[in-house]
Amino acid sequence: MITIQTYKKFPDRTFGLGQDVSTDLLDIVRVPALFIKNSKIHKELEETRLKQVTLDAGAPKEIYDKLLNALSKDDISDSELVSLGSKYGRKPYASGLIRAIFDGQRGPAIKDWPAKNYLAVAVGMGLVDLDYTTDTYHITDLGKEAVALLDKNDLDNLRNFMLERLYEYPYAAWLIRVVNTDRNKWYTKFDLGDNFGFIDEPGFSSLPEDLYVDAMFEAEYSKNKKLKSQIKSNYESTADKYMRWLAGVLVKYNLLERKKKVYTRIIDGKEYSVSLTSYKVTLQGVRSLNRVNGGSRFSRSIKRVRWEYLAPKVENAPKRKTARALMLKFLSEAPNGMTAEDMSVKINAINSSLNSIADQVLDDAKGLNRLGIEISIDNKVLKLKEKLYDFIIPVKNNETFDSTVADNLKNLILPKLKELDHKYLQAIDIAYKRSNTTNHENTLLEVLSADLFTKEMDYHGKHLGGANKPDGFVYDEETGWILDSKAYRDGFAVTAHTTDAMGRYIDQYRDRDDKSTWWEDFPKDLPQTYFAYVSGFYIGKYQEQLQDFENRKHMKGGLIEVAKLILLAEKYKENKITHDQITLQILNDHISQDEYIKDF
Repeated sequence: MITIQTYKKFPDRTFGLGQDVSTDLLDIVRVPALFIKNSKIHKELEETRLKQVTLDAGAPKEIYDKLLNALSKDDISDSELVSLGSKYGRKPYASGLIRAIFDGQRGPAIKDWPAKNYLAVAVGMGLVDLDYTTDTYHITDLGKEAVALLDKNDLDNLRNFMLERLYEYPYAAWLIRVVNTDRNKWYTKFDLGDNFGFIDEPGFSSLPEDLYVDAMFEAEYSKNKKLKSQIKSNYESTADKYMRWLAGVLVKYNLLERKKKVYTRIIDGKEYSVSLTSYKVTLQGVRSLNRVNGGSRFSRSIKRVRWEYLAPKVENAPKRKTARALMLKFLSEAPNGMTAEDMSVKINAINSSLNSIADQVLDDAKGLNRLGIEISIDNKVLKLKEKLYDFIIPVKNNETFDSTVADNLKNLILPKLKELDHKYLQAIDIAYKRSNTTNHENTLLEVLSADLFTKEMDYHGKHLGGANKPDGFVYDEETGWILDSKAYRDGFAVTAHTTDAMGRYIDQYRDRDDKSTWWEDFPKDLPQTYFAYVSGFYIGKYQEQLQDFENRKHMKGGLIEVAKLILLAEKYKENKITHDQITLQILNDHISQDEYIKDF
C-alpha cells in the first residue's frame, strides 16, 4: 500500500538515476556490501583499503576514525556514505565510505558527486533504503541477497538478479518501451531526452538535436575549443546525461546496441564532421518488452517507485512530487480508473494548498508515462496499468505548500490551451525562476520562444543564440522580428545598458557589413522589421524607456511576456488570430498580465 506518512521534518534527496556511475550493475552491489559486516567489501575496507584511501592519501585522522566507526553501524548517514563535508568533496582522499570503495580516475578514490549517484542508484534498485525519521540508510532484503551472491562470486546469478531489478526500474521500462516504438531507429541522447519526463517542466527537457549539431559545426569550423565546451554545457540537459548512463546499462545487458551517428557538412570547400552516440534495440531488447509490459509467458514487472522520482530540481518540487505521488496512490486503489476532475478533488482534499486542477492532472499522467509508469488516458479517465511496490509519501506536519508566481500563472493558462503543446509552459518556469537560471535553461527559453513563432505560428526563421547574435530571427512575407529572450527573476528593465545588445543586432541586420554573419540567412528587403523582447515580466518605466529606444534606433519594437506569447500561439492554432493581429498584439501597450489577459 502506498502510505502517507507525516514527519516533523524529513530529508529531500535525489534518487533513481545516475551520472558518472558504472554501467555494470554488479558494481552497484558494492554499496549495500558496506552494511554487511562480514562481506568481502566491508572486510577489505576495514582491514586495509580505508587506511590506503584516507590516511595514506593525506586525509586528517578524524576522517579515518569517523569512517571506521561508521563501518560498525547498521544505519549509516548520508554524510558518512558520501562525504563528511563539502570541503572534502573534491579532495583526492576518501571522505565517505562509497568514495572509499571505488577507484578514482586521478586518485585513490572517486569524488563526492559520483558517490552520491552510486547511492541514488542503489536506492533506486531497491538494495538500500532511507529512513525518513532518522535520516539514515540501511540495507534491504534485496541488498542482502545481492551481496551474498557477490561474496560467493556467483556472478551469473547476480547478473540475472540485477536484470530483474532493472525490469522493475521504471526508467528502464520507459527506455525499453521507447526504443521498441521504432525498432529500426538509432536513438541519440537528444531523441531519448525529448521523450523523457514531465512535458511542462524544464528540469527534464532536452534541446533539439539539430540545433546542437549546427552549433557544433560552427565550433568545428572556427576551431574554437572553448565554444565547443560552452555548447555542450548549454545544450546538454540533466536528462541527456542520465540517458547516457541508462542506455549504457541496457547496452551492458545486450538490450541495446551502440554506434556513432556521424553528421558531415562541407563549409568553404572543406568537410567537417560531428558525431553523436546512438542506440538501437536488439532482439533481446525486443523480448525484454514482455518483461516490463507483461506478455508471452511473463507477467508484467512490478515497478519500484519513490516520492523522490516525481519531479526534477525545480522550484516547489516537493509540492509537485506530493501531488503526483497522491495520484499514484489513488489510482492504485481504483481498479476501474478515475477522472482527472475527481483526482484533483481527492488530491486537494488531502491538502488544499496543493492547488491541483484537472488539466494539470492530465499533464502529470502523461509525464508519469514518460517516467515508465504506464497510465492509460481515455476521455480524461485515468487508469494505472502497473502494479507498484509500496512506498511512502512523506509530508510535514500541517504543511502548507506555497504557490509560486509561475505555478499560479500556469494554472491560469493551462485550461486555455486546447491546441498548443504544453511543453511551452516550461518557458514560464524559466522566466519566473527565483534562483539563477542555468545556461541550459537560458538556451531552452530562447529555443521555446523562437519555436512558438516558427513551429506554432507559421513564421520562417530559427533560433540563433551564441556570441554577438540575437536569440532568434523570425519572419513572414511582410514582417521580420529580431528576438531577445530574458530570464530575469526580478523582472527585465529596459535600460540603456540592457538594450545595448539589441541595438547592435539592429545595426548588424541593417548594415550587413560586420564580422557577424547571422543575418545572411534572412531576407534584407522585408517591408517592415521589428524587435521584440520576450521575458517573464517588465519593471520600471518600461513603456517610456521602450519608446526612447525605438526613437534612438529608428525601429519599432515590443515587450512581450512569455505567457502572452504562449496565448498568442494558442489563438493562432485555433485560427482566431492572423499574423497582422499578432504584430499588433506584440507592439501594443498591453504589456503586463493584468492588461492583456482580458484579450484572451
